[in-house]
Amino acid sequence: MSQPVSPLHSRQWLEDALRENEPGSCFVFLVGTKKDLLAGQLGQEGCFSQSGAACEQVEVEAVRLANEMQAEYWSVSAKTGENVKAFFSRVAALAFERSVLQDLVRGSSAWLQVGDGDLIRAYRNGEKST
Repeated sequence: MSQPVSPLHSRQWLEDALRENEPGSCFVFLVGTKKDLLAGQLGQEGCFSQSGAACEQVEVEAVRLANEMQAEYWSVSAKTGENVKAFFSRVAALAFERSVLQDLVRGSSAWLQVGDGDLIRAYRNGEKST
């Protein structure tokens, strides 16, 4: 977020990633990093030497770009930890949901197992496994 060139490259990076993967197989996120540089560490009015309005404009532009790319936009700061855990939780939740739904569609077994253990099971049609 502190480097205006990065968003310009985002479109090309997305095109490259989509070209290498099956259609519909990817979750698309636009993640603005170094959020702390926009306001927090330099005062509420500063983003380097820019005004608060300029900082807000960076966010507005990032959201517009994410919408154009059909991506979720996340603004994070590794330095302060802001939104980092929430972002990774979102990615994990989407991946988990997709995995469970794909197994349900395949219908390969009476119950689903997530990971190496049997902590989470989804039974089909009331069937139970022993």
